[in-house]
Amino acid sequence: MSIVLLEPPRLKNPNRFEDVVNAPLSACLFTGYISSVLHAHRTETELVNAYLYDWSIEQTISDISKKNPFLLCVHIVYLWERTQDILGMLLTIKSKNLAMHINLYGYYPTFAYKKILGDFPFIDSVTVGEPEFTTLELAQHISQNRDTDELRIPGLAYRNNQGNVMFSLRPPVQDLDQLPYPHRQDIELYKKKGIVTYIQGSRGCYGHCTFCYLNPFYDRVSQWRGRSAQNIFEEMLALYNEHSVDNFYFSDANFFGPGRPGQERAIALAELILAHDLNIRFGFECRANDIEEYSISKLVMAGLTNVFLGLESGDPVSLKRFRKHTTVDENKRAIQLLREYGIEPTYGFIMFEPNSTMESIRNNFEFLKEAGIMANPAVTAHVLYHKQTLFAGTPDYQAMTQEAHGDGNTFSNYEVMYTIKDPKVEAFSRIIAHLCKTTLSLLPATYDCNKNALSCVTADADGAGTINDTLIAFFEKTLVHFETNARGNFSDMVEEMKQKLTDEMKTVIQPLSFIH
Repeated sequence: MSIVLLEPPRLKNPNRFEDVVNAPLSACLFTGYISSVLHAHRTETELVNAYLYDWSIEQTISDISKKNPFLLCVHIVYLWERTQDILGMLLTIKSKNLAMHINLYGYYPTFAYKKILGDFPFIDSVTVGEPEFTTLELAQHISQNRDTDELRIPGLAYRNNQGNVMFSLRPPVQDLDQLPYPHRQDIELYKKKGIVTYIQGSRGCYGHCTFCYLNPFYDRVSQWRGRSAQNIFEEMLALYNEHSVDNFYFSDANFFGPGRPGQERAIALAELILAHDLNIRFGFECRANDIEEYSISKLVMAGLTNVFLGLESGDPVSLKRFRKHTTVDENKRAIQLLREYGIEPTYGFIMFEPNSTMESIRNNFEFLKEAGIMANPAVTAHVLYHKQTLFAGTPDYQAMTQEAHGDGNTFSNYEVMYTIKDPKVEAFSRIIAHLCKTTLSLLPATYDCNKNALSCVTADADGAGTINDTLIAFFEKTLVHFETNARGNFSDMVEEMKQKLTDEMKTVIQPLSFIH
């Protein structure tokens, strides 16, 4: 008998556009940490990364069925309509071994555990919140052949013999330095595929943003917990020496901890890297208000090359509504400071949300222009239309639950599908979404500005500059049209304007030589 930890295939959904928030980056090390904790407690397990191996559902079913584990723990990521396909895959696996216990973990099952256990009887349990020690206790319980009706394990949701869902909270891990380093199976395959080595320096966030479900995942409270600079450095050093890893990215939602101690911790890590003369590169995600010159200067000296900056908006009303506790000026200063140190950041930005107004859209657009963020067509298409998603667990989801119109199934209840309250803005958003999708679909598959943004900005030989300028001009022209037409049946003009702008964009893109 065995225990298998499964990263299932990630099925693509062509109907979803720039929806990358289905699982926070911090989820990428869940399985590695579970594996290392189990091994540290002499509980043997096998890790199967079907996603990394590019396996189909059929290949995954075949492999897991041959292994025939007594416990299958599956990291489930919300894949919209394709989530059903992954659950169907697990049903097939379970049908081949009815005695197998199937457990789910991750962000999606944490917030949907009641519906999952209610709708899918072949799922035996769901881990809610941090998975390491809940999974360990589950594995120990089942391996001892104990009654599964007595799964009174903190952090585990399950059905008792009466069919009732039972659950009790498990407090988050407080001292992250006590966790073993995550198991890094297939590290050479990651390197071969050019996938950066992720490292987790902290969990949680000190922010309270209404669109984020990070803190609710950690026991419904707001808390940032960081590993010590020494502990982080020692893991990086081991990977550097033992596997020649020299490119890291922190999976933390917020690399910097709160206040001065957070800055000092970051500086301490940079000084350790410099003192040991590690020739590495690394990146991280953070808030704009955490960008300070001294810490950034030290981190750049240590190898910082990539920063994902959570701006969210260039509209002060929206920032306040999001409870971001940052200002437009702070966003501008953060961008400028990073550029002074040679870093062109990537951005988290929400153009459209349920309460968007024409004024907020205009403010966002002017901010993007002034900050020079719309540098190439791939980036521009993404920031000009990025619509907020409302997932279970976020404060915004809770606020809008009464307005949800799902059909009652597991998946529609996980996400609130909404129309923007202002019908003019809703009509505008639909036109812009279609324009941006069309632009991206017309770019060749080999054209990836995200990997080389600076060359896209400066070189117009391949037509990137022409496409980018046209997309920005079309957005502004359409925005002005809506701003100056105060009345009318906006829904009627959507299809007409979508077709008109699409045809105009095609006339710009299709003659370009690099398309053929």
